[in-house]
Amino acid sequence: MEKIELRDLVVNNQNLIYSIASKFKGDLEDLFQVGCIGLINAYKNYDPSYPNKFTTYAYPYIYGEIYQYILKNRNIKISNDTIKLNSAINKAHDFLTQKYRREPTDLELSSFLEIPIYKIEETRNLMNISSLDEEYNEANLYNFIGFEDQNKDDLILLRDALEKLNAEERELIIKRYFYNMTQSEIAKQSGVNQVKVSREEGKVLTKLRSYM
Repeated sequence: MEKIELRDLVVNNQNLIYSIASKFKGDLEDLFQVGCIGLINAYKNYDPSYPNKFTTYAYPYIYGEIYQYILKNRNIKISNDTIKLNSAINKAHDFLTQKYRREPTDLELSSFLEIPIYKIEETRNLMNISSLDEEYNEANLYNFIGFEDQNKDDLILLRDALEKLNAEERELIIKRYFYNMTQSEIAKQSGVNQVKVSREEGKVLTKLRSYM
């Protein structure tokens, strides 16, 4: 990937940033500026030898940056489009549960609704933001990382620990614990095997615990 001025980088990818930012109700320009930070971080860490296109690589950086901003600014609401999609997912879930007489998988929901599977996972994450207060969200993230006991001081430590991860480690955590992607899905997207992803995840979780 050729070196590019940051201004041109943002201009060339502004549609992507706006599409992610528009999932939330709030000051769109504020969310856009936050998304730009994620875009720039992605650009600084992107390796042209990666099997993914830059926009694919940048998506979790942009989404993750906005997601963290949303967690810290509880006055921002979820867009009507996300609410409608969540309603459609819930109705599809109920229908398929009756049809199959079991819980449908996300892949089955994705196929039934004819939407990408990541949209289902993303919508759940966004709706979690709207229904949980900030402290609960922090506690939920705390549980995601694998700890059973929790208190407010430790939640703060966890957030600080996440900031100490490098870009690739943070991207892995975002995909696994914010997007709810499986190790196999991440492996396929990254062009590596599932064993490597599993090992890397274990290392990152160990590192998070050591920071705490």
